[in-house]
Amino acid sequence: MRLIKQFLLCSLALIAFTACEDNLEDDNIPAIQAVRNGEFFKSTQMTAVANTDGTVTITGVNRLERLELNLESATAGTYPLGSGAPNEAVYTFNDTDVYSTNNSTGTGQVVLSAGTPAGTLTGTFSFVSYLPMNADSLYMRKGVIFQVPFGNPIGSGGGGSSLSSFAAQVDGTAFTPSVISPVNASGIIVVNASNGANSIVLNFPDTIVPGTYALAGSGMYTANYISGGSAVPAVSGTLIITAADPAANSVTGTFSFMTGPPNNFDITNGAFTIFY
Repeated sequence: MRLIKQFLLCSLALIAFTACEDNLEDDNIPAIQAVRNGEFFKSTQMTAVANTDGTVTITGVNRLERLELNLESATAGTYPLGSGAPNEAVYTFNDTDVYSTNNSTGTGQVVLSAGTPAGTLTGTFSFVSYLPMNADSLYMRKGVIFQVPFGNPIGSGGGGSSLSSFAAQVDGTAFTPSVISPVNASGIIVVNASNGANSIVLNFPDTIVPGTYALAGSGMYTANYISGGSAVPAVSGTLIITAADPAANSVTGTFSFMTGPPNNFDITNGAFTIFY
């Protein structure tokens, strides 16, 4: 039985990559695993979630890592990843470093095959992702999705992206993110909300209390709009915190900000509740 399972996993990797490395042979069903920057990545929890807008989120987590693949649908086919694509891969390490294929020159693809048995997803993936502001890169190669069942979202940290909410308008058009990734990065809460093509990123201290704060492109309270892989910082704006509960790792607030040239994006009616 083990040899059969290993053969199935290797066959999946062969579809997209023509080889299956020894450390990808694993006796797990379901499975989400890959080679991450040359090292073995393996999920201990995994699920696929059918979202109300027809998209699907495939999530695999272990003690320190979280991988989310956000795709247009769950039908068999090839889903390109990268800046401007409606699909996105997000890798988070230790609830701190959030790498996205929408940042910088991120690229890659997810290939889904027909789900067997029914109610599961199977396929392959590979991608290159980056931290905001192109601070660092992360590679996933020879990725395998094998018989991952549909189910409920897997939480992260004190609640994570599955419980957080975020909305705004960009130049008068609704911005509804498919991924909300709030993390506490060494005392700074980073809220990265992405709709697959663009992102809004807010930063503020984890010691924040209810009040009104000025947003800028640098300092303790910052905002950026990421479009086309480039981060455009705020030149002015306001963050209003209405509730902050460090015991529950949650913050609620509203925001608005304006970016500088050449695009001068106007972000208004921002509102969020995040669990980090």
